[in-house]
Amino acid sequence: MGVDVIIPLGPAEPLPTALLDQLAGLDVTLSATTPPPPSLNTGLNWVSGSAGRAAQLNRAIEQTDKAWLWIIHADSQLDAGAVGCIQAFCQTADGSCLGYGDLQFNDDGPLGMRLNQWGANLRSRWWGQPYGDQALCIHRRLWQALGGFSPHLERGEDLDFVIRARAVGGRPQRLPFTVTTSARRYRSHGWLATTLNHQLSAHRLVRQAKRWRP
Repeated sequence: MGVDVIIPLGPAEPLPTALLDQLAGLDVTLSATTPPPPSLNTGLNWVSGSAGRAAQLNRAIEQTDKAWLWIIHADSQLDAGAVGCIQAFCQTADGSCLGYGDLQFNDDGPLGMRLNQWGANLRSRWWGQPYGDQALCIHRRLWQALGGFSPHLERGEDLDFVIRARAVGGRPQRLPFTVTTSARRYRSHGWLATTLNHQLSAHRLVRQAKRWRP
């Protein structure tokens, strides 16, 4: 079966050394917009091309060959059991499942992030709408059936993918691991404004994705 780890890197995003240490022993592909740094570990794969998370994900996936694809954001940290949990999932799940972990925000954001964290995990469990910062694990056949991630979207390609996947029988499945991600954006742009903007954007994106037909 096997799993390829895909990590998209934004134009100014640094190498996620702590995350890479957590993923030691797995096949990892970094999808970036620049050439690889001279100090890059020879055990890592590096794919370069134009910016845009959806395009970067598709580009990296095309360069890999394993059945399962574990997509992790570069600013994420995994708990100690995450790798073993994903390996077990990939050995037992069928190709219609989309595995994801619980979301936890780092303490670099405002206090209101506890509410966002609770809401994100509730949304995932009750409505089957996990986001990309929950480390989605998908089967290559499902990615192919959907024509990949939607490159015309500036953001929200992860939620769009989940909604379209459900239209062809995809089943989001919560897995017992936690992903910790940064909340810096909420501190920089304001908790309320950022939260409302994300909710409005997600609502529009879900409505649009539900109109998609295979």
